Amino acid sequence: MQPQTLIEVQEVTQRFRARVALDRFSISIDEGTVVGVLGPNGAGKTTLIEVVAGLSRPVSGAVRWRGELVTSPFPRDVRRRIGVMTQHVALYDELTVRQNLRFAAQLFGVEHRDNRIAEVLELIGLSLRAKDRAGSLSGGMRRRLALGRALLHNPELLILDEPTLGVDVEARHALWGHVRWLRGTGKTVLLSTNHLDEAEALCDRIVVLRDGRRVTEGDPAELLARTGHWVEIDCLAGSVPDVRERIVGLPGIGRIDVTEVGLTVHVAHGDSPDAVTIAALDSGLVQSVRVRPPDLLEVFQSLTEEADG
Repeated sequence: MQPQTLIEVQEVTQRFRARVALDRFSISIDEGTVVGVLGPNGAGKTTLIEVVAGLSRPVSGAVRWRGELVTSPFPRDVRRRIGVMTQHVALYDELTVRQNLRFAAQLFGVEHRDNRIAEVLELIGLSLRAKDRAGSLSGGMRRRLALGRALLHNPELLILDEPTLGVDVEARHALWGHVRWLRGTGKTVLLSTNHLDEAEALCDRIVVLRDGRRVTEGDPAELLARTGHWVEIDCLAGSVPDVRERIVGLPGIGRIDVTEVGLTVHVAHGDSPDAVTIAALDSGLVQSVRVRPPDLLEVFQSLTEEADG
């Protein structure tokens, strides 16, 4: 069976005074998929989240929920089907973990509240901290509580706006585990992030944004493959120019960044980095050679250059 489209944004433009945050942007999210929105700060990710959540009325364009046109603020029955975890968790610090969840459960009219709260506490790993004040939790635990609050009413669409912002590595991977579990249960998730590894680890499809416009989209493996490889070469003292001469002109060389101690060589998609590696090693002028995938900035630069090309 073909997956059904849960929510669709069609040619949406959003402005804040003179600044265009979204420019005729479109995206569709199918049931049971995790869609990532990737881009640097200021790309329009949070604005898109607000439009999809029904928190912001666009200047033009349309939003459809299961094919039906909806306008912000969304009707109550649609809002109840959406869970949102924002960048700023906005918990009630003076209340306990359980009280925060109970308050949210009352707002959403959750049935069998105590049982559902117990289930969510177990899911987010905070059962033993249920009586602790939210203000006493670490940053990672606060994020987990915010995720639990968004999940409490069992929404059809879960929206996560940079869910691991400002947390340590351990907390980040714990949150990844929760999202993977949701993915495994068939939840529909829209996730915005600055981190390529996060999008790669969690998403079925990635949409890359720049200045409120779509740069490109595809599955993570496809986008990574399209950006090629980077070869990092550490050279012996004074040998950088000689090593560069041996590499310039080899197949697939896109760019060579030079420092006093080495080179970073971009090899385009479809070309092997082997020729660069062999040429560097055969020179006898290098200390080490490493082939690595691109980081977020390099992926973004490569994809935007491809789109502009």
